[in-house]
Amino acid sequence: MRFTPFSALFIRALGLIHVEAEIVNIVRIDPKTDLVCLILPPPGMLIGDTEQDGHVQCTDSNPQLLPSDFFIWKKFQSNGNYVQAWGMMNDESVGLRSDDGGGQYDTHRDSGINEAPGYAVFVELLEPDSGRWCIRFCPKGNEHYCNMGKSTYGCEGALGIADWSSASPPAI
Repeated sequence: MRFTPFSALFIRALGLIHVEAEIVNIVRIDPKTDLVCLILPPPGMLIGDTEQDGHVQCTDSNPQLLPSDFFIWKKFQSNGNYVQAWGMMNDESVGLRSDDGGGQYDTHRDSGINEAPGYAVFVELLEPDSGRWCIRFCPKGNEHYCNMGKSTYGCEGALGIADWSSASPPAI
């Protein structure tokens, strides 16, 4: 089918053709190399208001390096159902608002296009007002361990993380 310039313009005006490149956020975790990638909101913005505008920053600089002072401490835990990391953060180092009660990024479409290679789903919670963060990756068949429907529960309620001491847990 051939379009004249007028018909192409008309179709575009009707919104029948939608041309927009969507950014895919790739998050990763590797306890053996201390790798953590997190999706962060634009600096100064509330997490809940910007769930589709997040960008990835990682400890290995791919695609963007997290500041060296972002993690106050972090821990990893792995079992057959999931692998996770959590800890305390310096929210100011990446422009998070200390008055932000937090929010969630995950593999659901309402959080933008987010992927976790090697895992079926992931869920990430950031709690700037308490300085807490957590992220959990779940393989196919164990998606329910990621509790993506509990964004207002925080790391403790959604993922059951109760250990907020800076001491290291047993080795993985």
